[in-house]
Amino acid sequence: MWDVHVPPGNVAYFRSLWTRRDYMVYSASNELQSRQMTSILGNLWHLLNPLLQIGVYFLVFGVILGVNRGENYFAFLSIGIFVFGFTQRSTMSGASSIANNKGLLNAFSFPRALLPVTSTLTEAMATFAPIVVIYIVSIASGIAPSLRWLALLPLLGVQLLFNFGCALLAARATNSVRDLTQVLPFVFRILLYVSGVLFDVRLYAEGKGYEWLFQLNPIYCIVTLARWSMLGGDFPATSLAVFLVWSVVAAAVGLVWFRAGEGSYGRE
Repeated sequence: MWDVHVPPGNVAYFRSLWTRRDYMVYSASNELQSRQMTSILGNLWHLLNPLLQIGVYFLVFGVILGVNRGENYFAFLSIGIFVFGFTQRSTMSGASSIANNKGLLNAFSFPRALLPVTSTLTEAMATFAPIVVIYIVSIASGIAPSLRWLALLPLLGVQLLFNFGCALLAARATNSVRDLTQVLPFVFRILLYVSGVLFDVRLYAEGKGYEWLFQLNPIYCIVTLARWSMLGGDFPATSLAVFLVWSVVAAAVGLVWFRAGEGSYGRE
């Protein structure tokens, strides 16, 4: 029987989560079915939503404002929107995972981190179709396929680890301050513009002394790595190193901090 008031050590806690991996996959699959993600219309809308965003941003920044877009802008923008959206959706769903499952929390004993981790896994499974779209858009943009494209999958795997940490942190924070769920959309709106999702940072920040600020931004790092994988260019070694550190720290700190509030979840 799981005692939420006296949680075990970190290793035992992680092991308890791992032993429930089959449940997490099953629960994530059921959630996708409830969203009709496994149906043709469900998958179509899941793809149309970010594609419509891409179209709007392309029209505003590329056509109306005439922003310096660089080459292969549609592929550039598509990769940025899909990768950014992966972390955004994972964090947002993790933030609401406790509040949306109070009945489950009060009825059963289990490691509470199961909820934000499962919500993140759900978003990861929902990302399979957009990954295919990224490859299709790249080919349609005239980019020659390369073995480098295979690097996108392990990069997204590292992003999944980062997303786990973000979901755990958001779940604990919003459980303590409920209004944070209203603030998060504005936080991500700001991150959209300061993470190089819509434009090539190098075209505007190079030589101005603040490029290093972007390198400290984990979302900028993973977006840059994903674009390198699909579009080529110089290998962003600094971005890889920084994002690996962010991912490990976010997951570790998220798990430890989330565990510290284990006995408070589901209570008014």
